[in-house]
Amino acid sequence: MAEFDIQQLVLVSDATNDAENLEHLGPTMKEVYRNNKMKPFLDQLSSFIRRKEMEIEKMCNSNYEEFVQSVDRLLKVRQGTVDLKDKIHTLNSDVQRAGLELTEKKRELIESKRILENIATATETLKTCVHFLDLANRVNVQVENRKYYSALRIVDEIQVVHLRSVIQFEFARHMQDCIPILKHAIKDAVTTEMKEWLFSIRTNQKTMGKLVMDRMAARQQRWRDRSSKGFRLKTSHNVNSAVEVAVNEENEVDILDADQVNIDFKSLYQCLHIYDELGQRSELRASYAEDRRAQAKLTLSSMTTFNVKDRSTDQFESLLQDIVGFFIVEHIILYSTTNFRTQSQLDELCDMVTSLLLRLLSEGLANCRDPDMFLNIKLLLMLYIQTMESYNYPVAKLNDLLLTLFHTYTDQLEAKFSANFQKLVDEDDYTPMLVENQDEYNLLQMSFRFKEDRKSSRQGFPRRVPFSKVVPYCCEDIRQFVSQFYRFVEGFNQEQNEMDDLVKDSLDTLLTQHVHSVWLKKLESRNLSQISQIIINLEYFQGACGDFEQLLSEMRSTSDNSKISLQATSLFRETRRSAEKRISELVNSKIDDILELAEYDWLPSSIEDLHSTYLQELVSFLSVVMSATLQNLPDSIRTFVYYDALEHLASQLHRIFTDPNVKHINQNFVAIFDKDIRYLEDFVATLDNPSVAQAFQPLRQLINLLLLENTEEYMDPAIRSRHYAQVKADDVTRMLEKLMTAPVAAPTTQEKTKRRSWGRVLEWGGIRSSSS
Repeated sequence: MAEFDIQQLVLVSDATNDAENLEHLGPTMKEVYRNNKMKPFLDQLSSFIRRKEMEIEKMCNSNYEEFVQSVDRLLKVRQGTVDLKDKIHTLNSDVQRAGLELTEKKRELIESKRILENIATATETLKTCVHFLDLANRVNVQVENRKYYSALRIVDEIQVVHLRSVIQFEFARHMQDCIPILKHAIKDAVTTEMKEWLFSIRTNQKTMGKLVMDRMAARQQRWRDRSSKGFRLKTSHNVNSAVEVAVNEENEVDILDADQVNIDFKSLYQCLHIYDELGQRSELRASYAEDRRAQAKLTLSSMTTFNVKDRSTDQFESLLQDIVGFFIVEHIILYSTTNFRTQSQLDELCDMVTSLLLRLLSEGLANCRDPDMFLNIKLLLMLYIQTMESYNYPVAKLNDLLLTLFHTYTDQLEAKFSANFQKLVDEDDYTPMLVENQDEYNLLQMSFRFKEDRKSSRQGFPRRVPFSKVVPYCCEDIRQFVSQFYRFVEGFNQEQNEMDDLVKDSLDTLLTQHVHSVWLKKLESRNLSQISQIIINLEYFQGACGDFEQLLSEMRSTSDNSKISLQATSLFRETRRSAEKRISELVNSKIDDILELAEYDWLPSSIEDLHSTYLQELVSFLSVVMSATLQNLPDSIRTFVYYDALEHLASQLHRIFTDPNVKHINQNFVAIFDKDIRYLEDFVATLDNPSVAQAFQPLRQLINLLLLENTEEYMDPAIRSRHYAQVKADDVTRMLEKLMTAPVAAPTTQEKTKRRSWGRVLEWGGIRSSSS
């Protein structure tokens, strides 16, 4: 506080009485206390006292009496100050005490209000929780009463409406975590009921299938009665033509209304509805499809074996009735639901059942030789297909079921033939077949018709035919294969060519995937003799394919006169060509191996009298190949192999002679290479084959040009076209440059003349040599 204020305070306290002093002093002290300036106030007061004491002392020095009075007055002020301080402390204590009491009262009031509010909130919350728990309990009750949709609605109400208001409680958070579990429990319950329903309809579906097939049999009988009276039926397809009118009869009784059948689809529809509400229809769709697939397999597994010894088809007929009932249930579900089952799923299921039924028939009828049993099975299968069509089931795929018996037989024949052919191939010696006598020859002609040239036909016995024994034996098996097929097909009524096409396709498969594949694998061999015999076999077998086509035409079960063509014919032709190329590849590969032994000195100092040593082995190899290994091949193929081999040899020798990595050669090297080529030309001349005589002509013309004393003749167009037409200009340039740049210690006059001639040829060709 300022010094003036303290002085004024002192003057006021001195001039007024205590009551007035307190009246003025109270607000001042209250302000000091409120501003927490008590200490500064006391410090200022002490400073003021000291000053006053000094003034008193000064005044006392001048006026003692006045000083004494001043001291007395000051003592009074001091006493007043002490009293004031005590009063301030007392006042502060009173204020503190009053404030504490007020605060405590207010706190008690607030606490009371909070307690009351909590009680009200707790009461309301308890009511909400009780209702919440009651709803949760009702979920279980509804599930137990099989009211799954109601239970699901309660769960949704709990989750959407009630859970939000009690989510702060631990039990509510637990309940929130349990919501998916509750929904899953509802889903499990309705799924279990649906699966129980699926299990329960198995008995009913067999009854329904029997009833339907009996009605279809009655329809067939009615059709027979009508047809016997001359009633004409318009048919569009073979299998179901016999019952088309009967199937379309009006006033048919609904199978589901029959007294013998009691199938309620409520469980399925309820399950579907619950899954829709959960947004999990796809899961149910997949689960149901898998269950029905398993049930279809289980239905077929009920007939583990098909006993043909007792010649009874009762068990098989019962199985077909079960399958018919199964698919009628699926048909009803397909058309009574939306986006649940699809026609493609039913088709796939039908395909699976067909495959399983086929396997069952294959296993049961594998050793069956009773034609009546086959006929009875066929009739049951036709009745099965006709029944399925009466409920608009996709007959296009079920028609194939009529051929399953045939397919089973086909597989057996194919497997048997494949094994026989593999055995024949493995046991074949790949040499021309030896025929001992006329009887063997006649038997051979019966299984495999072939023509011999006049010279061969005049030979006596024993004599060899070009093909090995695997060819006629295989052809005989194929004839039996076709004959057994048509013996089985006999009795099938077909207006289309289903059976004929099936026989042809089976034969084609047999030839391509068994016969052809085995020989194709054999072509991977490096044995030239074996490959040569395979080429001959393929040629005759390609011709035999025409006989097979004729056989199919003669034995076909319809009056169709269209030409039958087997794809195997062209395949054998292509394979034979591949085999010819394979021989050329092997011969060329051997030539390359021998050429690796060739070693030339590019700058020899002299010319040897003999040809290079590797040529002896090369010529010996080619002679053996043509005179022995490939002797039985037709002349056209032998010529092709020979020409390709010699052309390849000439190309490789040309590559060696003009090797760009060789920078210098001399005339001695050209003379040595000329000697080697002449040796090969002499060998080719002994072959007496004009088509291969010119194999080395390009290389011969290049060598002759380099051996000329005056190469300037090359610049004369007439001479060049007559003697060097097959020589490439680049080869001439490259070889002349190699000759000109070859180092020569002391060139002779003849050598210098040649080099000048070479230089003029290079200049004429537009390229100047870098040498002088």
